[in-house]
Amino acid sequence: MQRPGVDPRMRNVLRRIALIPILVLAAATAVVAALGKASSFRSPLDGSSVPVSSFGEYRPDHLHPGVDLSTGGRTGLPVFAVADGEIYRLKVEWRGYGRALYLRHPEGRISVYGHLDRFDEAVLHLEGRVTDARLARSTPYPGDIYLDPPIRVRRGQRIATSGESGAGLPHLHFELRRDEQRPADPSPALGRMKPDLSLRFDTLYLVPIGPETLFQGERRAEVSLARDASGAFLPSKPLMVTGPFLPEASVVVEDGSGHRFGVSGISTRVDGRLVYESLLKDFRFDEYPQVGLLLDHALSSMAPSLFVYRFARLPGNSLGRVANVTEAPWPDLRPGSHRIEMSFTGAFGGSAKASIPFTLVAAPRLQWSPEKSEEDGSVRLALRWDGADPATLPRLRAVYTRTGNASPLECRNRLPLTAGESCSFDSGDLTPGIIATVLLGELPVARSLRLAQPLLDTPPEAPPLRVRPGIDSVDFEIASQRPESPLPSRLIFREGERETARDFVPRRSGSLEATLSLAAWKRVQEVMLECPASPRPLRSRISLAPHVGDPLSGLILRDCGIRLELPARSLFSSTALACEIEDHPPRLPGEGILLRSRLVRFLPEGLPFAIKARLVFPRPEATEHPERVGIYRVDSRRGGWTFLGGETKEAEVSLSIGRLDSYALLEDGSPPVILEILPAPGTVLGDSHPHFSVRVEDTGTGLNYDAVHLQVDGKEWEMEFDPDRGRASGSPSQGLSPGTHAVRLWAVDRAGNRTPVKSFEVSLR
Repeated sequence: MQRPGVDPRMRNVLRRIALIPILVLAAATAVVAALGKASSFRSPLDGSSVPVSSFGEYRPDHLHPGVDLSTGGRTGLPVFAVADGEIYRLKVEWRGYGRALYLRHPEGRISVYGHLDRFDEAVLHLEGRVTDARLARSTPYPGDIYLDPPIRVRRGQRIATSGESGAGLPHLHFELRRDEQRPADPSPALGRMKPDLSLRFDTLYLVPIGPETLFQGERRAEVSLARDASGAFLPSKPLMVTGPFLPEASVVVEDGSGHRFGVSGISTRVDGRLVYESLLKDFRFDEYPQVGLLLDHALSSMAPSLFVYRFARLPGNSLGRVANVTEAPWPDLRPGSHRIEMSFTGAFGGSAKASIPFTLVAAPRLQWSPEKSEEDGSVRLALRWDGADPATLPRLRAVYTRTGNASPLECRNRLPLTAGESCSFDSGDLTPGIIATVLLGELPVARSLRLAQPLLDTPPEAPPLRVRPGIDSVDFEIASQRPESPLPSRLIFREGERETARDFVPRRSGSLEATLSLAAWKRVQEVMLECPASPRPLRSRISLAPHVGDPLSGLILRDCGIRLELPARSLFSSTALACEIEDHPPRLPGEGILLRSRLVRFLPEGLPFAIKARLVFPRPEATEHPERVGIYRVDSRRGGWTFLGGETKEAEVSLSIGRLDSYALLEDGSPPVILEILPAPGTVLGDSHPHFSVRVEDTGTGLNYDAVHLQVDGKEWEMEFDPDRGRASGSPSQGLSPGTHAVRLWAVDRAGNRTPVKSFEVSLR
């Protein structure tokens, strides 16, 4: 029966209002249930959990899938099952997780405990399983050991002791996976862990995404950020931009001990509109390649810890997508004042915000034209800035410098034009040219180069032209030029009968740069360099061909004397690729290490691959030891060489790589060095089961677990090398008898280089 006088539409509204308390109660109940479920887990260690690394933290080729918990530098602490479950898998490997235990819980989740010292033997008899696997597989590191049937354990039951097996110094690695392939943030199950964190934005990086984009007249920008009185981080200087860009920022989440952590959430708004929202609570292992889309590989590092996050979603990045949240497309902004608001949430709570005000201006097109001069020995030039925003036109002004000299040139007999001005200069100021910088207020928005026209009969030799691929455009740079050489003024790109010209623009560094859109670069068939000359410009052909990869097809790059093979679907988006030879490689790792190829830098640096590419070097013919030759990576920003490996087959050395970097072939002819032996030679031992520790250093390919060999009375002991400590250690399986014992000691690296044998004696009372 309907109530009289009540509109049916109003009745529906009243019904919805009546449902609100029910929905709120349901939501609260869900939250309480979730908290209760999280609280059903206990810590894997006794006492409070102190993290030293966070879930989702940057690694050069993956994301950290768990939390690292401090053990205070100790080993042998009891490790407990965080909930009821079944131990179904053990892992024993030299590096990686070292000794790890996998526990499946009734609801399907899996807890993982890594870098253990020993599995429980007294109750669970797990060490016996390891011994059996070692014997069956004839290796001290048998890898995965599956238990059939699994072994049931209860919440809080001791399952192992903590250690420092695998990679890293003593700590416990803990994961909580939704299933075998999907790790999730275990922090809620561990409770509050880190109340004393400092969170801050450090540096803002602006990445151009259009050929017209400039930041304060430069192609790239790196701006420090500082906290204001409100707690927000602001740029240290006003920002003037002349085209579209994407923001990146280095963020710091740090505790009082200097441990740096990752972030769990990122948000970006442009003029109040949400354009990026990421909340990284879980991911799939097959999403590891996307780490280079979430962070910038070229700027981020582990040592020292530097995490540079992208504050925009790049094509192919599915990490951290939030259900029911719609990200607006990155806006195509109009000239005027704008603001980017960026925020991040630390992995263990807390947040920081940055507010980035900037002014977008229409980049003026600078044009030079000669005018009649009434002064002897002078040249009169007009500079026009066409296409400028009428609102900013009255605030534009120009300053002039001579190429290669920062001192300003006087604009004599200045005459204002509608959009520009004309000036008189001494004729000598035009050799080799004049640089005009147009300022809006005090901030540069455009630069242009006006070159002299020397008398030339033939085109000058083309200087080295560097290709700098970007996200949606390609920069072409001439880094330096001999003072006596004529400067080029333009690049000419030919597509069939059609030509596209791009003027070179001088930068503060002294380089010349021209920019072309990625879409136009795909179509280019020929590139020419144009030099102004009297009576007409002269052109030099440049041996340069576009390399643009498509997400659906493969690509083979054969430049720079090596081969890069990209399979189909290896790229996340259409990308221009290039390589260049580094003429001045950083210092080699050590004496006896030889450079056996050119150092090749691939661009865009840090570009991640969805499917690994294959890098192929020709095998050097001059070496007597091809087995010592391998592929190394160079950190171009910080220096330093890292041995990667490489498969030598016939006339090639090849390696699978997951991102673009700088690579070269090195030959390792440097043997390891034994730095310390404990107990020292000649020691009188007090224990029939002495523990030997040998400190070893190697600067090339490095050492395997069995690199150090120690023989006592002709019988070799099992020694295990720990790269994190640089030590090999071992003890005899049977006790020594009293008396004097002959010891022989040597080490062999991965390249086969061997130290001289050290022979000495020890004695047992």
